[in-house]
Amino acid sequence: MRRHVLLMTTFVFAAATVAYAQAPAPKPIPAPKTTTHSDSSTTKSASSDQDFAKKVAAGGLAEVELAKLAQQKASSEDVKSLAARLEMDHMKANDELKALALKKGWDLPTTPTPQQTAKKESLEKLSGSAFDKQYVDLMVANHRTNISAFERQASKGTDADLKEWASSTLPTLKTHLDMATKAQKSLGASSSSKYSDKSKSTPTTPAK
Repeated sequence: MRRHVLLMTTFVFAAATVAYAQAPAPKPIPAPKTTTHSDSSTTKSASSDQDFAKKVAAGGLAEVELAKLAQQKASSEDVKSLAARLEMDHMKANDELKALALKKGWDLPTTPTPQQTAKKESLEKLSGSAFDKQYVDLMVANHRTNISAFERQASKGTDADLKEWASSTLPTLKTHLDMATKAQKSLGASSSSKYSDKSKSTPTTPAK
């Protein structure tokens, strides 16, 4: 009897051993997911969109301040008319960009940059035709820079809403440039102006 029990125990152990050997091997634990090049590119593009919005917001605030100053100090009615149009358009565009940024959770500047403030302070020291020429030259330079920046954002930006806004704003930018160029010609273009065509300006926010 004891021999029979021993044989049965040996058989059960052997069967269990065979069953274990035939069981499927455990699946390897997947390696933790790492950031891919695509993820990095997406993050970089999103950051570029926000940088554009911030620069445009600061520039838009500066344009409104300069337009108000020009309406007070300009001696030319053409310049005053240009400034009034720019103030109206930029105030509207600033509100549009604020609404878009609020929707995206972006923080925008609430004041112009130190460089933009310095340009305003420089203009405040001028009067008459000297003020008119410097202001108009600055508007021409700013809007040429703006058109390039907005065209780049409209074609290469990542955020769909910001791309659409930049694209729809371009016609007004071009209208502003046309108005400023005509005013510049009526005043006599100043080749010695500190705001030449090559001047680098911060993108601003004209309304649609």
